[in-house]
Amino acid sequence: MIWFESRSRTILVVRLLMAAVFTFYGGVKLLGGQFYYGDWDDLSKSSVDGTSLVWLFYGYSPFYGRVTGLFELVPAVMLLFRRTAFVGAAALFVVGLNITLMDFAFGYPFVKYLSALYTVLCGALVLHDRDRLRDIFADPAAPR
Repeated sequence: MIWFESRSRTILVVRLLMAAVFTFYGGVKLLGGQFYYGDWDDLSKSSVDGTSLVWLFYGYSPFYGRVTGLFELVPAVMLLFRRTAFVGAAALFVVGLNITLMDFAFGYPFVKYLSALYTVLCGALVLHDRDRLRDIFADPAAPR
């Protein structure tokens, strides 16, 4: 029984940590930060490194930047409530996977390892509720 309580506390800490991380990043994007929304004059592949080019590209549309912020913020808030934690974790796993792939593909420095860790932690939250995941994909006609 002690193992179960320890596991529940660990899951709660991971949920709160992921909620804090993605609330921060989502909030920054909603407030117009993280991406470059500036002047696009005199840009070329030779004058801008890959990571800066990605921020420029995502910042080309302030609407897109804000929407990606919502895709991080809303599921992060969902992690705060037990009833919605599974859906929030599943959504953040997908968001985190996209961020991790982008970070590795464009050669971001150390942050790519943090994004990979966040993705793994969100995956662990989804696996923790694997019974719900199984219910989603189960054949309703199959006996239980």
